[in-house]
Amino acid sequence: MIDYPFKEGARTALPIVFGYLPVGMAFGVLARKAGLSTFEAGGMSLLVYAGASQFIAVEMISRGALWLPIVLTTFFLNLRHLLMSSSLSLYFNESRFRILGLLSAQLTDESFAVAMSDSSKIVNRPTYLLGLQMTAQLAWIGGTVGGTLFGGMIDHQSYGIPFALPSLFICLLLLQIRKAHHLYLTAIAGILSIFFKWVFPGSWYIILTALFASGIGMLIHPKTSQEGEGKEQKSET
Repeated sequence: MIDYPFKEGARTALPIVFGYLPVGMAFGVLARKAGLSTFEAGGMSLLVYAGASQFIAVEMISRGALWLPIVLTTFFLNLRHLLMSSSLSLYFNESRFRILGLLSAQLTDESFAVAMSDSSKIVNRPTYLLGLQMTAQLAWIGGTVGGTLFGGMIDHQSYGIPFALPSLFICLLLLQIRKAHHLYLTAIAGILSIFFKWVFPGSWYIILTALFASGIGMLIHPKTSQEGEGKEQKSET
């Protein structure tokens, strides 16, 4: 029987579902145009389940790239998941290793963002996070299959489908900006990503930006927290 935390996590995933369905369809359209069958595209969304990497892999397939460059490119692009899964593991110190492995395998940028928006809900509640992640992945697979089946009716260039995934990231980013220092950190991360992309080849700029922006955020957060506590104490007195 599905318990309450699982259903609660599934409900929390609804914003991701509404984003994954159209973006998954966009991926399905592009995958179909690259020569993948419905089974192959759906299998990639089931086993790989990494939106940005899937888009890049399909683009490389359409250009006739060999399998090794595709694997290496997607591997380095997904290294950021080490940072996200490491952060999440701190909230599941009572869970077994195989449970952590399952949660890490289904982790995406969007599910991580939603889970961390209220971290109190995930503390030693793996079933809650599993409900969130499984619901999101089902939406992603459903969108992919739908895109491959009905993508022939859509002119993907006219409707801006290649921009679907970046637009989802932008929406999730805006939901995370709640205080002034969040906005400052967003601007810093944007500048760093442009600089690292200009200096380093490939997808290293994503990992470097994540490391530097996270470090800066850790330096800013204690300071802002202390300032907030100081204002609260003054208001109480």
